[in-house]
Amino acid sequence: MLTSASQRRSAAASLQQGEKKIRVYDLRLETEAKTCKPFEIAGWDFNDFLQALHKVFGIPSFETFVVATTDRIVLDFDRFKELQDGSTLYLLQDEHQVLPTATVENISFTPHYDTLIKGGTYEYYASENKESLAYPLAELIDNSLSATAKNTGTRIIEIRMQFDESLGKPAVIVLDNGRGMTTKQLNKWAVYRHSKFTKETEEDYVRPDPVPRSLNSDISYFGVGGKQAVFHFGNVVRMISKPVGLPDVHELVLSEEEFERKEKNKEDIYSTTILNRKPGDFSHVSEDERFLRTIIDEERGKESFTAVVITGLKEKHISFLKQNFDAWTRHLAHIYHYYIHGVNGNDLKQGSKKTAQQPTIDIQITLREKPNKCPRVLNLREVDDDMQTLYINSAADTFEFKASSGPGGGTVEGVLRYHPFLYDRETYPKYPEDPEDPKDPKDPKDTCSEERKIFECFWNGRLIPGTKVAEFDWCSRKHNSRTAADIPPECYRRLSGVLFTDDNFQVTTNKMTFMDLELKLKNNQTIFSLVLNGQKSSRGNIQKEFTQWLRNCNEKFDKQIKFVGFNEIKTRTDVSSKKMQHPWAVFSAIEWGGRTYKTGQLVKTHNTNPILYGKVVQFLLHGNFDGDVYATGGQVEPKALWDMNKIVPISKIDKTIIFEPLLTENLTELGKYTLNLNTVVHETNAVSFGGRALPTFTLKFTIKEGDAASFDISAMSPTLRVGVPFDIPLQIKDGYGHSTTLTSKLTPELKCCGLDLSYGTFSSSGTTFTIKNVKARGKVLNYQQGKLDFCLIFLKDSLILCCFSGIPNSLHVKPEETSIDVENGDQVTFHVEVHDEAGNITANPKQIVRCEVKGFPPVVTDCSSTGAGQLVTKPINLKIMKGEQQDYKNIPLVMKELRVLPSTRVSVMELYSQDNENLVLRNSEKIEWIAGGLLDNLFYKLYDEAGREVLLTAEIASMIKVNWTGDVFLEDLVKGKLPDLQVPKRVGEQRFYQVSYQDQSVSVSFTIVPRPDEPERLKVALPQTTVKLGEILSGNISLELVDQYDNLTKTLTPTCLNHIKVEAEGLDKSAITFKWQDSSCAAMVTGIRFQSGSLGPRELSFSYSDFVEHVSIKVTAGLPAQLKLISEPEQPLQVLNDHGISKPFVVQLCDEWGNPSPDQRVVVDIKTSPPGLTVKTNVTSQPVNAEGKAFFIVNGLSGPKGYYQLQFKGSFNKKPIPGPSVSLTVLPDPKKPVSLSVEYDTSVKFFAGSKFPGLHLFFSLLPLKNVSLIHLFDLYGNPAGQDLGGKVIITIKSSDGERNKSFPLFERGASSLRLAIRENSPGDNSSTYILVFKPEVSVHLITLTAFELPFLFYNGMEKLSGKCYYVQLKISEKLKHYFNFFVFIHFVLFLFLQNSLIHVGHLALVQDDAAAWVISWHIRGDMDCVITKTTEAAQQIYRDTQGRQQVMALDSVLVPPGKRPLPHIRNGYPLFEPHGNPVYARELLIYPCDPESCDIVFKNILGDTILIDDLDSANNYRRAVVQNRIQCPTILTRQGDRVSSRGKFGGAQNRAPPMTTLHMFGAPLPQQYHSLKEQIDLLSQYCSAVSKREETERARDDHVKKITSPDVRQMEKDLDDKKRQLTEIEKELGMTLEGAGLDVCATETEQSAVPSLISKPKIITNDYNLKGYCRI
Repeated sequence: MLTSASQRRSAAASLQQGEKKIRVYDLRLETEAKTCKPFEIAGWDFNDFLQALHKVFGIPSFETFVVATTDRIVLDFDRFKELQDGSTLYLLQDEHQVLPTATVENISFTPHYDTLIKGGTYEYYASENKESLAYPLAELIDNSLSATAKNTGTRIIEIRMQFDESLGKPAVIVLDNGRGMTTKQLNKWAVYRHSKFTKETEEDYVRPDPVPRSLNSDISYFGVGGKQAVFHFGNVVRMISKPVGLPDVHELVLSEEEFERKEKNKEDIYSTTILNRKPGDFSHVSEDERFLRTIIDEERGKESFTAVVITGLKEKHISFLKQNFDAWTRHLAHIYHYYIHGVNGNDLKQGSKKTAQQPTIDIQITLREKPNKCPRVLNLREVDDDMQTLYINSAADTFEFKASSGPGGGTVEGVLRYHPFLYDRETYPKYPEDPEDPKDPKDPKDTCSEERKIFECFWNGRLIPGTKVAEFDWCSRKHNSRTAADIPPECYRRLSGVLFTDDNFQVTTNKMTFMDLELKLKNNQTIFSLVLNGQKSSRGNIQKEFTQWLRNCNEKFDKQIKFVGFNEIKTRTDVSSKKMQHPWAVFSAIEWGGRTYKTGQLVKTHNTNPILYGKVVQFLLHGNFDGDVYATGGQVEPKALWDMNKIVPISKIDKTIIFEPLLTENLTELGKYTLNLNTVVHETNAVSFGGRALPTFTLKFTIKEGDAASFDISAMSPTLRVGVPFDIPLQIKDGYGHSTTLTSKLTPELKCCGLDLSYGTFSSSGTTFTIKNVKARGKVLNYQQGKLDFCLIFLKDSLILCCFSGIPNSLHVKPEETSIDVENGDQVTFHVEVHDEAGNITANPKQIVRCEVKGFPPVVTDCSSTGAGQLVTKPINLKIMKGEQQDYKNIPLVMKELRVLPSTRVSVMELYSQDNENLVLRNSEKIEWIAGGLLDNLFYKLYDEAGREVLLTAEIASMIKVNWTGDVFLEDLVKGKLPDLQVPKRVGEQRFYQVSYQDQSVSVSFTIVPRPDEPERLKVALPQTTVKLGEILSGNISLELVDQYDNLTKTLTPTCLNHIKVEAEGLDKSAITFKWQDSSCAAMVTGIRFQSGSLGPRELSFSYSDFVEHVSIKVTAGLPAQLKLISEPEQPLQVLNDHGISKPFVVQLCDEWGNPSPDQRVVVDIKTSPPGLTVKTNVTSQPVNAEGKAFFIVNGLSGPKGYYQLQFKGSFNKKPIPGPSVSLTVLPDPKKPVSLSVEYDTSVKFFAGSKFPGLHLFFSLLPLKNVSLIHLFDLYGNPAGQDLGGKVIITIKSSDGERNKSFPLFERGASSLRLAIRENSPGDNSSTYILVFKPEVSVHLITLTAFELPFLFYNGMEKLSGKCYYVQLKISEKLKHYFNFFVFIHFVLFLFLQNSLIHVGHLALVQDDAAAWVISWHIRGDMDCVITKTTEAAQQIYRDTQGRQQVMALDSVLVPPGKRPLPHIRNGYPLFEPHGNPVYARELLIYPCDPESCDIVFKNILGDTILIDDLDSANNYRRAVVQNRIQCPTILTRQGDRVSSRGKFGGAQNRAPPMTTLHMFGAPLPQQYHSLKEQIDLLSQYCSAVSKREETERARDDHVKKITSPDVRQMEKDLDDKKRQLTEIEKELGMTLEGAGLDVCATETEQSAVPSLISKPKIITNDYNLKGYCRI
């Protein structure tokens, strides 16, 4: 790609001038020296070029040579014309000459133009899920499959994970033996989106012929995946390829670091070089990539290949590939399942079947981690747990079909598989990573669960993992419900399927999802047809065929019920059909759904009429059977009450009912147990009845280990060698993991993939079964890893072992001829290999091969590391005369006898502890040691073959190796001291240790078995972490004594139960019990219950002796017990008839302690009392939400006026839950009058012809007897005065008393409660007026003082709408000398009609004068528009003003929500830097009240209008916005100019007039006003507080004077006299006032203060017994 304009101009100029430059390498001489010369060949022909070559390179005219491209295409006249600018050529002796040295070729890989037009397809590499790395690897395997498509032999694809740091930096290598790539093809590979369908390659592409399952290997498709995959893994990729028929190897390196460097240096990013070299030449490989030398060395002898080497890997990818090896290899095996196993898949029962056109495909994966760790090697053919293998091998039958989606639409092959129910489980396979996959419900009968996709989809034989297709109409249950009513619904959930498509169906470029598959298949034009024996069937109705197939599968393969206990064959006369009367097999029991039903057992039926309860008489199955048998159904005969027998299908047995006398927990731990059975009363759980104890029973039993069911493999070396015997110790286990003994003789069977295994003998001792002298034979790769399968009859297990080559057995020398001819004076070269007994090359220490030619010095080669080497003899020079060799045959041989003595080299090692002289570590010994302890002061001694102790030297000590640490000090080893050994911290974690000398030629190994230390703490294991308040924690709490590393010490005893204590806040200790469990040496605690306290975490404290352990448990709300009202309207609640209540009622569900309960099973109802009131709510009954709340919105109440109650009640499991009630008063609606009342003076007389006298006009706001908004209350807040009648007279006066002042005029609204200042009313602006409310009550004893309401009058500049004034009228005189009445009149003063807001110009304020000026001018046509909240109100104003007034209703306006950024801002970042401070005009508006409604108004009027400083900034801003292809709104300037949204500006219509001629927005009050107002408010509060204090002091002084006055003293004296009289009366009646329970009516002070309230007690007696008294 040309990265700059200058580069593009330069290229264009070169093209116009016709420049064509090439480079030529002179490689004729087979030396590493190379000469490269540039040539300008524009206008030349081939002869001109040849003459230039002769001249530049000095080639003699008689010398022959060839000129070839890097792809070894020899040039001629025609091909010379086709050369491109920048081509590289070779001067060679002949076209097959091997390159003597590497060369470099310039290439360009400008991305294809498809990058732009197809760049929007999403890519999956952004999702870091657990499968993300399998799919990038699949992209590279796709390329390899396409490259090997034409191979006639085995197609080999190898993936090597090189994570061994000793071989260089980490790398992922993908190799194949495909056709390779030429330099031109390698150049095209580097071009992004250069697919096979681009213009220059489309002509060469030939669509493959149709093959079964579309396994055509045509899956390297789009020119995208390979590049994305390699750079998803790392940041450097090296492509190494050798094409078929050509001798050169080509290398291309792409590096992210190189891209960044070129971009920084302004170089052409998309250009680089291809390295051309001979096979096996790794001279260019750096030290940190030395692993490449092995790969390049393997190139020799290969006809063609391609290797993709990825380095610079991300650490998270390396960790994933190491830790999840099994998972991502399983996914790869799933993706390429049918390529690996053939058209029928991995059928383990019948074997894979391949067509003749499909050679074997081997995809092998090797993961190498550390030098001393065995590499992991896996062939994907060996994977047997990928999903397709599981589907194929668990299916009982298949249903094949084809789908044709119309002309040119492609054909789909489909297979449906049936997975039957077998005995006690479903056989539908689960995902290996998630056995309880939520996508596959456990119960196939759960038809309400989410729809499961049936078909996996394959494209050209490769899995497309992101697309799964659900059922088609013809195989769905809902479409077959009538024709297949007898098929159980769960059968439809036992189906899996697969669809095979070709490239007629489109997939995304990352091959993750189909783009049109399901849409095409579910089109009405798609035709489905049945396939039998690979051919389309003539049967037409596929739905009928599928239904019959599914029915047969259910009847033939499903084994749901097992009939056991065969009794007889009988004939049934109760069956109407004679064909079905015989034979019927009678059984005594069935096994169904994991339970056993026997004759005599109680059962209950369901869906029968009537429901039967009875004992089973017999089980019946139609057919001739004589033993146990499985079937899908049958019949049962229960004997019900009154000896009523009825035979019903077995499916009618209600499996949810269990008639069992006792349920016990499943005990699996060994030990002694005691079972106590107590009889209790059902309702009370009492253990006694009628004063007698109910029966009890105690059963003591012991649980021992069961029969052998499995085995574990004891510790052994994970590596083995071919031909070297080893032992396999097995620990026999029962079904629950307990060690047990074998009860019968078993014969072991050993299997290992690729190896033949044999063993000598086997023995059984206690719980250990040992297989001895096991030997492996066979060919192995270096560090081959295999799975060793064990089988002991019904016991099976496997072990992963690394198999190395065996001990040396033979020497293999090449050349293999027995007689070799060599010229005198030449050297002889021998290639030697050391083989084991199976023919594998083996490497061992001191493996030296010697070659000696008689008469010449011997030569040796060291084969210790590789097992192979090369021997080159010295030049053989013999004296030859006349063609005959001259030697000396007359010299006799000398023979000597050698006697071998014991050497002084080390042969024995001894380990011992200096602290404990008795501790001598013997080879292969097991030692017990305290877990986490330190085995120190460990020493060693060495002995030679004669048993003599070897003196330790620095040289000898340096050869001592230990396997538990790498930090070894030579000074200590010289002294014989070994590093300290840290014992594992966990009991049972046995560790293998070894000390070796000189590469393990002498070694001692031992195993340490950790044992627990002394108890360190008390370990508490909770069965669950939450418990409800008031309920007992389910399960047992386990208490164990553990050491510092949590190892069980087993020091607790049953007697310890008496000393264990449990403490917690609010804990109910009455139910706590302690039990002992022998099998685990643990104490079990039950009965934990909390009865009080707050919700949330509680700390449970367990103590025993000096051990204390604290655990946290979360306490949640208890069972629902009550309802509380947490939100309600203010009281007293009064509602107009046919009106609703604006504030909703919120009811909270609580437990008995008042804690909120979130139990959504509780339903809350709303009812009224008395029932005469009709309530209109959103719902009358609803369950509580997740917070335990229920919301009720009362939309309307209708009924007779009076007092009512709204009652809230709940129900839980048909049990009532009490709730609150709300009192309310229903009042008549004043807007709906029913009569007209006219009041006038009937006593006035008028004479004919006289003038009507002047009247003082007033209007009655509301008659008091009909007004519910005027309330009278007594001193204590109780309603009073409901029977009072009267009226309120409203007048207006000036605050300064001036009578000649102009007064505002009011107009009365539709309701008598509303007054509005008339439009254009007279009055002085900013003057204070007073509204006088004079109440007149018909009761003469009550006089109410008038209430004065001052208000400020503004001429349309202040908005007072929506403000509510509460008026309090205080009654001036006392009623009956001790009551005070307060009258509260709720009066609302409106400036405008109902639901209106005001004119637009009054809705907002603007601080900036310039902004107010230009905005007011811009919307001057809307400034006098009246805004209403409803369309009805707007229509009313329109009618009242005869259409003269502009109106706008908010409920008819729609504006976008939220705040939109300015046009120059995208995704939070500015596109350019604007000038002039642009801002949305509406953001400068200040809303005094109701900002939400005002925001809607101005969003509708101003829209996105922008305000900016000046006209130049406005024009520049608009131009920049439009250049970014963004719509620009209208722009206003603070200078008064306007640029319209169409770009128009200038002229009188776009210039604001002077401010004095406009109606402008008002300015907000200055800040000083708010500060002064706040100070005034504080002073007012202070004055009020001082006044109240002075008034209180005066009242206190008056009260003190009053209680000390003579009148009060006299009253107290009279009171004492009355008390004495009363006492004398009581004595006469034989009792005292206290004995009768009299209540003291008032204190002396109270009595003296209010003597008129006290009268003598009225005493009612009967038979001289005091019944009571009343207090007034």
